Amino acid sequence: MVHSEKGLVEKISFEPLGIIANISAWNYPYFVGTNVFIPALLTGNAVLYKPSEFATLTGLKIAELMEKSGVPRGVFTPVLGGGSVGAQLLNENIDGVFFTGSMATGKKIAASVASRLIKLQLELGGKDPAYVCDDVDPGPAAEALADGAFYNAGQSCCSVERIYVHEKVYGAFLERFLETVRGFVMGDPMDRKTTMGPLARQVHLETLEDQVGDALSKKATLETGGKVKDMVFFEPAVLTDVDHTMKLMKEESFGPLIGIQKVQDDLQATELMNDTVYGLTAAVYSRNEARAMKILAQINSGSVYWNCCDRVSPRLPWSGRRGSGMGSTLSVLGIQAFVQPKGWHLKN
Repeated sequence: MVHSEKGLVEKISFEPLGIIANISAWNYPYFVGTNVFIPALLTGNAVLYKPSEFATLTGLKIAELMEKSGVPRGVFTPVLGGGSVGAQLLNENIDGVFFTGSMATGKKIAASVASRLIKLQLELGGKDPAYVCDDVDPGPAAEALADGAFYNAGQSCCSVERIYVHEKVYGAFLERFLETVRGFVMGDPMDRKTTMGPLARQVHLETLEDQVGDALSKKATLETGGKVKDMVFFEPAVLTDVDHTMKLMKEESFGPLIGIQKVQDDLQATELMNDTVYGLTAAVYSRNEARAMKILAQINSGSVYWNCCDRVSPRLPWSGRRGSGMGSTLSVLGIQAFVQPKGWHLKN
């Protein structure tokens, strides 16, 4: 943008931040990483890329391909190790930190760099809700939400983690949902017959078992699944008779576990959807666009969906609110995140 008037020229330029520390995630190590380091490089920054310690080989391969593609050595540098290495990376002479991971770790990073006033962007966890209105065909909605809840064994940032269903269609929805989930095939991800693979880490089994146990102790009903198989598989679990006193409706699961709660009306659904420390995504299934838009406008989430869920688009910003993070990747905003403006006042 340039403005000229009476010998005075005003313009804006955009400069790179400098050196970016990119601390990335294990669940989509290539996709999640490229959302950060590609726009960072394209806007003139250098990147210190720390892949998750559970995706080290992927990180090394990315670095190898970067160099083969012509990125000068040292402009994209892998930094390998666990949490202690990530903590040390924050002490380096960096100009920005872009982190993808848990809310707990995100808070620690924010506290660590706060006094330095450098650019900070966080993509954290979620407890993404979906609401099924009484005007939908419950069958297709149930199939779509079963996929949204259990795709990648629930190990997705925007997996559906809790479902609210209007009481008028609750029975039909639950029947089709259970039918769909019971048809899932657990097994080797390389086998085309497999629809759900293992969890990435055994420690996540403990979280899932704890949430199921907590819900059952509070009178929830386990409709299907919930058992550990072969040390790394968790049968997709569906619980009903749930409420917000239970961990599985409040705390992030990040696995194949879903609670389905019956609601009386849109107001109750909206209140429950907002009853969370997170704010990543939310979905509404309804035949009535105006009705869905009214509900979604009241939901405090960075992304909202009408008659779909669990999707990301390069054309739209990916951003969290509250405990789900700050800042945006993807879209034009995800490019602007890596530059800083400079205002020019030029008088001849």
